[in-house]
Amino acid sequence: MTDKLPDQAVQAADKAVEQVKHAADTVKRETQAHGGVGGNAAAAVKQADRFILRLNKLLATPGGLSAFLSTSNYILYVLAYLQPRASPLYTRLLAALKLSSSPVPLKADPNIPHPVAALAQLLSKCRTTLRLLGTLPLYAWLRSLMAGPKPGSDAVLHKIAVAQASSYFAYQILENICVLADNGIVPASFVARLNRSEPTTARLYTTAYRFWLVGVSCDFLRLAREAQNISAKRAARSQGEKGEVATRDEDAQVDKRWWMDAAIATAWFPMALHFSNVTGGVPGWHAGWMGVCGLVAGGERMRGLWAATA
Repeated sequence: MTDKLPDQAVQAADKAVEQVKHAADTVKRETQAHGGVGGNAAAAVKQADRFILRLNKLLATPGGLSAFLSTSNYILYVLAYLQPRASPLYTRLLAALKLSSSPVPLKADPNIPHPVAALAQLLSKCRTTLRLLGTLPLYAWLRSLMAGPKPGSDAVLHKIAVAQASSYFAYQILENICVLADNGIVPASFVARLNRSEPTTARLYTTAYRFWLVGVSCDFLRLAREAQNISAKRAARSQGEKGEVATRDEDAQVDKRWWMDAAIATAWFPMALHFSNVTGGVPGWHAGWMGVCGLVAGGERMRGLWAATA
């Protein structure tokens, strides 16, 4: 075997050295442009200050606190699901890099939840507590619908809205009763009268979630009816209007909003179906799926509220 490296290997080594030098020069220029380490620290503090002020503005807006807690909660659900699966991979990576002195990871106590999972549970309880006041806007919505459809509005859409508002109102009432009963505020005897002599809240929660499922399902009926109305409107449109740029832009916005509503309803549906226990739960359901569905359902609203704080 010769001690001389092949020409291709030498060229590859020279190229690698040049790339490292180029990367080092780039880092040096970036550091100098930002005033060195001190400049980077100052920029980081400035970014943190701006983030805190925007977050404060978000929490002060209507629905901002709810959207923030919801998004954070579902992100934590995803992280809580991924954490135990990422830990063995992380341990193996450290072992491969010879950064871990112990090849066998210690097993965590199963009775002690991981901090991420514990925080997710805490935020879930916080959101449930805040929903105790959720009956008020639902009552106002249902009361306005009971006055009848507005002139020129679609009667079918109005009936769907009444069914949806009634379902959500019933869901929120039952969930509130369960929460208050679980905290010893509503007596078990009252729960038993509602729950076929069963003093626990498990069955009552299931009934509440079934009303939620009905409310979510109403979104699909609404979307189907809206699609019919949109198609009829465009079919009746004159040929001259079809070519107008403003009309095409309006149609694009309507389509975008319709598909976004469809995505939100589709994301909520498996979660509502699972907790309603109509089919015995969704097979393979876990916290990761719940987090993904929740983020899809509430992500657009959160993005809009966050963008408004800029």
